[in-house]
Amino acid sequence: MAAIDIALSKGLVEQATQLVSFSHDMIQKAAIDSIFGDDLIPLLRKLASALTKNAFAVGKLDSVLFVAVDLINRISSDSTISREQGMQFANLNLRAGTKAIAVPDFAAAATYTECGIAFLDDDNWNTQYDLSLRLYEVAVLSHFSSQQGNRDLLKKRIYAIFEHAKDFSDKFKNIVFDWSRAIEESLKALERLGEPLDLANIEYTVVCDELVKLREKFSGTREKKFLSTNRLTGCNKARAMKVMSSLTLYYHQRQSFLSAYVACQMMKITMTYGHCPYSVFGAAAFAGALVNTLDDIDEGSTWGQSTLSLMNLYDKGLVPSIYGLLYGAVFVWKEPFQLQLEPLAHGVRSSFTRGDVAFATINTVLYLRRSFFIGKNIRVLIGEVEALARQHGNCFGNATFPNSSDLPIYSLLLQFHLTPLYNTLHDLEGATDTSREEVSFILDKVPLLNNDDILIATIAKKRYGPLHAVLAYQTLKSFMLRDLDNALDYTNQYMEHFGTKDLNLKHPSIWNTFYEALITFHFMRQTGEKHYQVRGENALMKMKKWSRHSDWNFKNKLLLIEAECYNTQKEFDKAAFCYKASIKSAQKHKFNPDEAIANELAGIFFYENEYYLESHMFFLQSIECYKKWGANAAASRVEDSMCDKFDSKMQLSQTESTSMLLDDAPKDFASKKHQLDE
Repeated sequence: MAAIDIALSKGLVEQATQLVSFSHDMIQKAAIDSIFGDDLIPLLRKLASALTKNAFAVGKLDSVLFVAVDLINRISSDSTISREQGMQFANLNLRAGTKAIAVPDFAAAATYTECGIAFLDDDNWNTQYDLSLRLYEVAVLSHFSSQQGNRDLLKKRIYAIFEHAKDFSDKFKNIVFDWSRAIEESLKALERLGEPLDLANIEYTVVCDELVKLREKFSGTREKKFLSTNRLTGCNKARAMKVMSSLTLYYHQRQSFLSAYVACQMMKITMTYGHCPYSVFGAAAFAGALVNTLDDIDEGSTWGQSTLSLMNLYDKGLVPSIYGLLYGAVFVWKEPFQLQLEPLAHGVRSSFTRGDVAFATINTVLYLRRSFFIGKNIRVLIGEVEALARQHGNCFGNATFPNSSDLPIYSLLLQFHLTPLYNTLHDLEGATDTSREEVSFILDKVPLLNNDDILIATIAKKRYGPLHAVLAYQTLKSFMLRDLDNALDYTNQYMEHFGTKDLNLKHPSIWNTFYEALITFHFMRQTGEKHYQVRGENALMKMKKWSRHSDWNFKNKLLLIEAECYNTQKEFDKAAFCYKASIKSAQKHKFNPDEAIANELAGIFFYENEYYLESHMFFLQSIECYKKWGANAAASRVEDSMCDKFDSKMQLSQTESTSMLLDDAPKDFASKKHQLDE
């Protein structure tokens, strides 16, 4: 104690309650370096043992874990005094590595797990199987996810698991890096586990029939039956469910109907033998299949809610995948878009915490797209894009799949998802190329800077998800900047690539469909070509169908499309009513971009029908909405168009504009229509 008092007085150590620690890492290093070699190892062993023993006795091992492990790792594996001590040190490194992943700090986790592996016996796979398997698994995840990860060591650890794992279940967690091998091994394993799948002979009609049968079988009291099933106890069935969950995710990411088929088999096992954590994933995939394959939004949403109830019985580690599946493709049709942002953000945070590369990417893309289309302030959203890009870089860096010639996952996210959105936001904001490059690091990290170049690349590589989104971004931007020829070109590309494809991408198609209608009705009025009217009316029918599930999400869009349709058909009284109703609905449901567009189109409509005072008010309101959103380029364009349309003396206060533009008093368009007909 006297020595500690002296160290305290000199500022070499610090004391908090009963805990004494060095005041700086360099002081600790100097103290250890001053100890002679023969004395150092026994001292380190004694310190580590005392720390862990005393902390474990009072249930506070985690509070000294990293300090103890750092001391232990100064002891070489050759200096352990017994096999039991080596196993203890390996276990502590495993614990530290697992804790580091939860931060996440993948580089530290890799260091801890490699040190732990060094403490294992030479015959560790026979004598210390469970500990060895877990250390190697955490090492694989750490090297894979860390920017500084050792690729050669990663492959070595994976191959060791393949060579020594006792059964397929232990292998499967690590063969996701070679999917062709994974599929082959998966199907072999399912056959051995008594749940064979012959995916080679499954057609789309078979999948639809399976979904219909299960939907009918589980109807009525399905939720009660589903949630009241016992927990699955059969080891082989649980392993089969685990294999099937990975297959379901694989096919889901590739927009294959086989995802729905595998999900059906998972539901059958759950209802027959009981539920397990993988049942939650199966139920989420089943809900998505009902929506995307059978187009049964109501039933799919009900199953989605049941899935969330079942998830509450299990570990919160399911959040990234389940939220990504449900809020990405199921709840989007019924729940207000704005209320979906927080669950998606939660999915992003949980993915980072667990080091889940795949669902960190999926949830990030969904969150940012949803934020953009509902009208989150552009400047705020630009900041979020940059922050999430940095977060992905810090956590996952250049994480990639071994034996793959493709771009790293982080580069794929930047190039095909974040860069197109980032460009669109800056174009709407009105930023110059110079100012954009000055404030961002994103464009320094991707080879393709221009959205049209990215569009060409997505087509060439058949990346349908990004292609769908980039077409939506480009269409929206072109329409809002009144570059209508290019807007039409993008909608034509959308029809070419997705008009006849069923790729489980209905969420982005909400906005493609919305702008498809507005653009084609405009060109019908300009050219008189009937095929534009047919396309506009088809889009109108889709929006009517969707609006039955959610007034909040779709009513304002439907009303605006109807206004444009009535305008095209020269039913001007109905058009005037729908323009104003669309504006009210967009205001009520907080869709600022839609409100801006509805006001501008209403302004154009009333101007063309020579109601200049009302037209002027709608244009002013449109400018205000664009500026509130942060789309300064669109606001400036409307201001410039007003200078061409109106006398400079014609000014109205914002108060007068707002009160008059929402006046539902009918206009006499009959005489105007008569003049046009003549």
